[in-house]
Amino acid sequence: MSYLFRTRSEKATQQKPESSEEQQRKIEDVRELLGDLATETPSFLSDGTIRRFLRARNWSTEKAAKSLKEAIKWRRQFKPETICWDDLAGIENEVRRAYIPDYLDKNGRTVFVIVTSIKSLTSTKEHIQQLVYNLENMAMNSEDAQENVVWMCNFSGWTLSSTPLWEIVKQFLEPTLQDKIKFVYNNNAESQRIMADMFDMDKLESAFGGRNTAILDITKYAERMRRRDQIRITCKNTNRNT
Repeated sequence: MSYLFRTRSEKATQQKPESSEEQQRKIEDVRELLGDLATETPSFLSDGTIRRFLRARNWSTEKAAKSLKEAIKWRRQFKPETICWDDLAGIENEVRRAYIPDYLDKNGRTVFVIVTSIKSLTSTKEHIQQLVYNLENMAMNSEDAQENVVWMCNFSGWTLSSTPLWEIVKQFLEPTLQDKIKFVYNNNAESQRIMADMFDMDKLESAFGGRNTAILDITKYAERMRRRDQIRITCKNTNRNT
């Protein structure tokens, strides 16, 4: 059994502006409300980030700005932009628990996989650092026009000892996420249809009904994440100097 986390763009009740020009006006309105904060963290406050916060708040500029101020306050304390691959502890086991695959879904969205049955071997602090590192990577490496992420959780072999991962992840999700969760099951025709509509089945892991039976190569994964780190750091330094 697995969870498929559906993205915010699929929620029918959202009050999305009809035109891209309207969206851009709202993005600029939020920047105005943020004042000097907009220039303090330019790499974080991209159009894509502000659009994500607007979407999460039904395109209310006031609510989005308030949430962004809280996020910036948290970022000042935690400094997620400074966390790099080589800073993470117990990385091989942790990556098998939570990782970013090298494929996108059919809509070009980044995918994040969580395997809840694998127990963490690191401390809670290190565990949180690993999750924040992944979230930062997904946020800062997504294309500006495709800022949504598909979250997939594999609950095969899940036990109560695996619960802490789920509890930590919930702290980073909106309360309305329950409306966007879809259960999918192996050997179920409707589940297979859902997954085939969203993914290239040759790339999708067999645990989620795909045909990819390859084991995650930690060495290649590490190389990919270090390249992503370089892009993030370059981007951050460029924005700081402009």
